[in-house]
Amino acid sequence: MKSILSEKTLVIVLFVMVLVTFSLAQEDCRKMEKAFTGASTTAISRLLPEQAVLKADLPHKAPLVNSGVK
Repeated sequence: MKSILSEKTLVIVLFVMVLVTFSLAQEDCRKMEKAFTGASTTAISRLLPEQAVLKADLPHKAPLVNSGVK
């Protein structure tokens, strides 16, 4: 009488479990990468207009001229 959990069956089950685990991990990795790149681009896009406004609000000074003093 054959055993249900022969070595061959056990290897096949473990192989399928590994494939499923890696595919789920890859999906999670893609989600995390998408969230990370989306968060960084959102933060950068929010900062750029604020910096442009801050630079526009600064009073303009005349450039320093070399007075010849040593």
